[in-house]
Amino acid sequence: MKLVLSCAVLLLCLLIPVVAAAQTTEVDWVRGTDFSQFHTYTWATGPNAIQDPDASMGMARAVQDELEAKGVQFVDPQQKFDVFVSYNARINPDPQDMSRKLITVNLRIFDSRNNKVIWSAGGYVALVNDKEKNRSNVRALLAAMFQQYPPSE
Repeated sequence: MKLVLSCAVLLLCLLIPVVAAAQTTEVDWVRGTDFSQFHTYTWATGPNAIQDPDASMGMARAVQDELEAKGVQFVDPQQKFDVFVSYNARINPDPQDMSRKLITVNLRIFDSRNNKVIWSAGGYVALVNDKEKNRSNVRALLAAMFQQYPPSE
């Protein structure tokens, strides 16, 4: 039993650096905001919009999935909405290893009543030579960001 437990702990310790290296995120929000009042959203165009239509649709779908899991539903911009959401993504060289590239993702959620940013998240993952793996990595990055939505004070 001790051997099994020791092996499990060792395996967990070996996996932690892999998980930590897989993604890096930062989240911030306006303290004191009552996020329980936000139930609907629509899209806003963010700076540095994603130019590839497939990549943009994939990002929108991933963000929409995360928001719906949190109980925030998409509505048409002509309808009344509580918040609007913008996202962008860029591919940049890794400043620590110029042979690698990073996919950097930024999200912002604005209060529709005053157009102020109430929640923002950013992060990056390493770009690989597999389109599906990149999509999976970006979805995991978004999931990590949305683990902190709504924020707990």
